[in-house]
Amino acid sequence: MKKIFIAILAMVITVSVAKAQDTPSSLGFTPGSYYTFSWNTTFTMGDFNKWVGNASPAGFDLGGRYFIKGGLVAGFNILWQRVSQSYGYETYYGEDGGAITATNYRFTWMVPFQGVIAYHIMPGKMVSPYIGLGIGGDYMEHHLMIQEYDIYKTRWDFSLTPEVGALIKFGNYSSWGALVAFNYKWTTNKIEFANNWASKNLQMMNLKVGLVLIVR
Repeated sequence: MKKIFIAILAMVITVSVAKAQDTPSSLGFTPGSYYTFSWNTTFTMGDFNKWVGNASPAGFDLGGRYFIKGGLVAGFNILWQRVSQSYGYETYYGEDGGAITATNYRFTWMVPFQGVIAYHIMPGKMVSPYIGLGIGGDYMEHHLMIQEYDIYKTRWDFSLTPEVGALIKFGNYSSWGALVAFNYKWTTNKIEFANNWASKNLQMMNLKVGLVLIVR
């Protein structure tokens, strides 16, 4: 997965450098800031994928970016995500020594809060690719539902999210546009349920597609 992310990053940089060498045009404008609302699809990885293997489109992302100088921006991201999966008959061993064998349903709620820094390679163009990094924390709830029992753990963590994407304006001087992005997320969060599951440093990849409000 890391090799895929590096390849995508290299491709975006190569295409952007090639476009930057074109003759400058008067199309578009350099924004002062922009705000995003994105639909977020999550793909779990590693131990997290063993807990919930399904890709999940149940998520959205709110963000703001403020141009500091040239293509350099700083801002924030607030997300809500949910991954879930049903499993067949398995035995759960409780902390008191008891055991239950039944179908189970696993899901995790995630509410990340991150500060973001990014660089737009061509901020004044109709299509502006960027690379960025989110740093912050997540609140997560891990639920294991067996029959009428809902066993859950809540945790806070530290997370890092490198991202590549593009801001696409809808018109030469339009205040609206689209955002397409792909990121890899690493967290210090972990899942622990007695002697049944033990995992740490949860990882995932996210595909973001959304709308952008551009402010001059």
